[in-house]
Amino acid sequence: MDPTALLSKFKTEVKNGQLDAAKSTLVQLKIAMTQFQSLPPMSVPSPTAAKENQFACEVLEHAVFLSVTLEDMEGFQRHIAQLKPLYIGGSYAPGDNRSVILGLNLMGLLVENRLAEFHSELELLSESERSIEAIAFPIALEQYLMVGAFNQVLGAKARQPHPTFGFFMASIIETVRQSIAECAEVAYGSLTLASAQQILMLDSRADLDTFISTLHPDWVVEGEVIKFIAPTGAKSSEVPSMRLITECLDYATELERIV
Repeated sequence: MDPTALLSKFKTEVKNGQLDAAKSTLVQLKIAMTQFQSLPPMSVPSPTAAKENQFACEVLEHAVFLSVTLEDMEGFQRHIAQLKPLYIGGSYAPGDNRSVILGLNLMGLLVENRLAEFHSELELLSESERSIEAIAFPIALEQYLMVGAFNQVLGAKARQPHPTFGFFMASIIETVRQSIAECAEVAYGSLTLASAQQILMLDSRADLDTFISTLHPDWVVEGEVIKFIAPTGAKSSEVPSMRLITECLDYATELERIV
């Protein structure tokens, strides 16, 4: 099949969630791309170089979307790495796949707590590029997390700039909800189910029941009230000194890299 027709087929399969077919088509496209000598690592000058670069970008961009749909982090990172040299010299614009790809890359770094790399990526962008919705979204999320504005993080779920952000957003929200739950255990002796559902920003009572049974089976539910079991020893006496020292050193290292 002609590579252009194959690319169109691949895009349709990714869009329609035909995952097995899309994986098979992607292999065929990658084989076809080996004939493009203008692409890295060969980078041989060619009159068709611009056209081949655009073709490869579209293939790899949709490969990133496919990896996100498959929840394949290894494939996601590999395709992002392959795209970066193709993006050199280009610019990000609202509504294009390039800005969405960068936003997804920032989301992935945020989920994995790779903050030094996150800020290094931001240093490569202009102010106007940082204001693009798909890029501004992870920047705002990182700021919310740094200041502990967890309600803002949970509320951001409704403002995702692209459907593919949902995979990373789910992971961030799960981490944030767990942090809120741990704070609630310490701050309150008990909470009504309605209050717990509200502060955890869960959509329904069923979601709250699942959250409790899966992640906090030690919480005691009596009627409409959750009672938290006080720890046998004061948590403040169990200072994880080595972990705190390691985290402080990590933060210092990241700050030094940023500066």
